[in-house]
Amino acid sequence: MTDLKSMMAELQQKRDEIKLQLHLGSMEAEEEWDALVSEWDKFLSKSQFDQTADEVGEAARELGLKMKAAYDNAKKVTG
Repeated sequence: MTDLKSMMAELQQKRDEIKLQLHLGSMEAEEEWDALVSEWDKFLSKSQFDQTADEVGEAARELGLKMKAAYDNAKKVTG
């Protein structure tokens, strides 16, 4: 009986740890996404002014890669 209680307590602790890790991971993903949205907004405002098409294209490519990486990370966190 003690072994069963011990195992149940250990499983409950693991469950709580996993729940916390998921919560922290989702917070981190949200912060990363918010930063990318801010960068996207800056990109849009800058792209309307004194940049060549090549500069805008390169900035869009870099931002797209960052957004894809953030999306991939969010998928990993949320399963």
